[in-house]
Amino acid sequence: MLALLCAIGGTAVASPELAGRIAAERPAACADYRFLFLSLYRAELWTDAAEMPGETFGLSLIYRRSFSRDDLISNSISEMARISGRPEADFDVARAELDEAFQDVVSGDRYTAWRSGPGSVEFFLNGAPTGTLSRDGDLFLDIWLGPQSRDLKRRNILLSGRCDG
Repeated sequence: MLALLCAIGGTAVASPELAGRIAAERPAACADYRFLFLSLYRAELWTDAAEMPGETFGLSLIYRRSFSRDDLISNSISEMARISGRPEADFDVARAELDEAFQDVVSGDRYTAWRSGPGSVEFFLNGAPTGTLSRDGDLFLDIWLGPQSRDLKRRNILLSGRCDG
């Protein structure tokens, strides 16, 4: 498993995909996502902003289970439609872009979504770029960070600047 934090001279540094994008040495906040007794993934919010999440930031998901690419895409589109109130058919462009950006994941894999600007998200899997969501990127990030997130407890943890585990 590619380590999320690398020790260099005793100092922690951000994941390789975040190097040069933010100065933070540690995630600003983190939350462990579970369903019943199953650990699904850990979310880490990476930002230099004083108020979270900021204009540009990274959201990393470190998976603790395997998920298929199709499940990642389907669940993302379903949540984006639910949050926006738009039909899933409105997300054909997003579906195509996620189809390019997403791959199957196994325990230990890390996907990072970097919000590079309004509506735009760059994706990295274990540090390697995989694609971009050119619009609806903010809606994608709202799955975890928006007021209509399914898990408001963990959303509040991520936006509070603390870690729950």
